[in-house]
Amino acid sequence: MAVAVPMKTDYTAKTPAVVHTEGAKVLVVCADDGKFKMANGKVFSSGNHPVETLLPLMHFKQAGFSFEFATVSGSPVVLEMWAFPKKDAAVSAFHAEIKPLMDAPKKLDDVSSLDGYAGIFLPGGHGAMVNLPKSASLGKLLHAAHAKGLPTISLCHGDLVRLVAHQTGCVWHAPCYNLQNVLLQKRQYKRTYSLTK
Repeated sequence: MAVAVPMKTDYTAKTPAVVHTEGAKVLVVCADDGKFKMANGKVFSSGNHPVETLLPLMHFKQAGFSFEFATVSGSPVVLEMWAFPKKDAAVSAFHAEIKPLMDAPKKLDDVSSLDGYAGIFLPGGHGAMVNLPKSASLGKLLHAAHAKGLPTISLCHGDLVRLVAHQTGCVWHAPCYNLQNVLLQKRQYKRTYSLTK
């Protein structure tokens, strides 16, 4: 699979129109379980996609935001390292800079309030489909973010975590057809990987 993965991104540093100087932080909810079991019983080595995780965080940092990571168990963030852009010096340097934070995330159960957070970021990667959509604690946080009007940003498979908000009764601001597409996408990935592995 790594053959089709670019070794370098098109990242370029940008000067944001607004730089937040008041110490606003983003809650980054990540995968801590990268074992994605397929329909045929085989296990796909997964996690959060490094580019879909790190590049947005690089831009958030330039805009003045800091980060706090959280996972279901409080175990370290798992990245799909087979997809890491190994020849991208900027991404590699940033990953090394924030790896201590990724290795010591909060447990989602321990995030009791969103006070002090500017928003929630749910990065992509197949690992978002493992245990995050079943987390009641994450469901509560998504409800709270919605009630407070806090931005919730999700990329690609990260959108699957919105399932937990739906399952716990949140009247989510995403249209219903998006939720249906997410469900179909999850089924399709299970089917595709069971055929190709």
